[in-house]
Amino acid sequence: MKLLSSTQIKEWDQYTIQNEPISSIDLMERASQTFVHWFISIYKDTNTPVDIFCGNGNNGGDGLAIARLLRDRFYVVSVHVLKFAKHDSLDFEINLKRVKLQSEIKLHFINEVIPQVPESSIIIDSLMGIGINKPVNGELKDLIKAINQLPNKKISVDIPSGLPPEGSAIGETICPDFIYTFQLPKISFFMQDNFAYCPSWVVGDIHLNPIFLSNVVTNCYLMDHNLIRSLYKIRQKFQHKGSFGHAMIIAGSKGKIGAAILATMACLRSGGGLVTVCIPEIGVEIIHETIPEAMVLSTGFQCLNSCPEHLDDYTLGIGPGLGMDHKTIKALSNILYSTSKPIVIDADALNIIANQPTLLDILPKNSILTPHPREFERLFGKTNTESQRLAFAKAKAKKYQIFIILKGAQTRIFTPDGIEYINTTGNPGMATAGSGDVLTGILTGLLSQKYTPLNAAILGVYLHGLAADLALEVQSQESLLATDIISYLGKAYKTISPL
Repeated sequence: MKLLSSTQIKEWDQYTIQNEPISSIDLMERASQTFVHWFISIYKDTNTPVDIFCGNGNNGGDGLAIARLLRDRFYVVSVHVLKFAKHDSLDFEINLKRVKLQSEIKLHFINEVIPQVPESSIIIDSLMGIGINKPVNGELKDLIKAINQLPNKKISVDIPSGLPPEGSAIGETICPDFIYTFQLPKISFFMQDNFAYCPSWVVGDIHLNPIFLSNVVTNCYLMDHNLIRSLYKIRQKFQHKGSFGHAMIIAGSKGKIGAAILATMACLRSGGGLVTVCIPEIGVEIIHETIPEAMVLSTGFQCLNSCPEHLDDYTLGIGPGLGMDHKTIKALSNILYSTSKPIVIDADALNIIANQPTLLDILPKNSILTPHPREFERLFGKTNTESQRLAFAKAKAKKYQIFIILKGAQTRIFTPDGIEYINTTGNPGMATAGSGDVLTGILTGLLSQKYTPLNAAILGVYLHGLAADLALEVQSQESLLATDIISYLGKAYKTISPL
């Protein structure tokens, strides 16, 4: 799914107005009707009072139209208008006149004194839209602060007032219980910094012209089920294990053999045709005992101490449990110099590169790096805000021509050509030891099956989160283990398969 900037969303509105054709006020009416249809399906008791807070722009116009439509359905509606903008929008003025014709709607204009709202009332926030680019101030700031202090259920129309559509919150912002947003979710909904303002949301289809969306170029996508199904390769009858590549997992050291087991098992479960695990000698027997499907190559006794031969015969995933021994550091450097194919790099391999940043310059083009935020800081430097970190990740992916998978509650993929993909699967139970090792194995397995690095990254991240979500059928978030994610990969594949 494409995610659009606020400028593009406004252009989409105008394109629809010109090409449907439809007037601006009628498009506002259509949007308000979709909100009301959703609202009455959730809140069926018409005796529940509704207090709507409106600004004097188009978002306020939405709120006024919603007030009238709810009153038509016999809800008890009060409207509170704060004229904080220099000029009323034309559509606001039209809807204000319409509201004034309905004497049953209580209409108040806010002037310094914050209105009283019954505790039983549902508050609808329609103060501001997607045009904000600086912190709110004055009466508007005081009003938002006062609304946030109320215990009432709060619903924001399109976007919480005060929240930028693309970045982190920059000042006083409405903290709603729910957002009813129009046509597409806003990019800012997916940021950790904004979680307090975007705990839950639903998208209302207001039937903007689909031709615009088909043609518009964006640099941000949401990884939804339709995208994933379009990438998934259905296996053919006469394919064999050689059709699905030969992966090599380079992992493990004394005390960290488990990381190699997890990555190798995940690589096999993701569909890799042949999998070799390159591991220190102390881990060979346990690999044979726990993963009989894997082949084993040993280098060193307690840690990786040399570069395996014929690396370009394999698809490489390197890093889980690798350790930071000086021999391992030298071996990793030799590996990076010795291979030309894209590789998956995680965990200790990232930490080694962070300590020797010149290695970034020799990474094979289109390699996939999978840092969590702290590993990302060690690699590329500290940032002060989430917005800065995301912009930094995009810049570094372009500079080094790599894919960066920045792991987190909303894992993001940054591509060498400046595109960003936001994942929609996964849960807090994945914050457990070994979860990242499983992702490394999945990505390596997909790369070995000749998925492009981009498609492997998208599909791998989505499947990783989906398997964890499916595992919650029998596990809790607290009890979820990395091995549970591996166990549910098969069901995750079945979920995305069109067959």
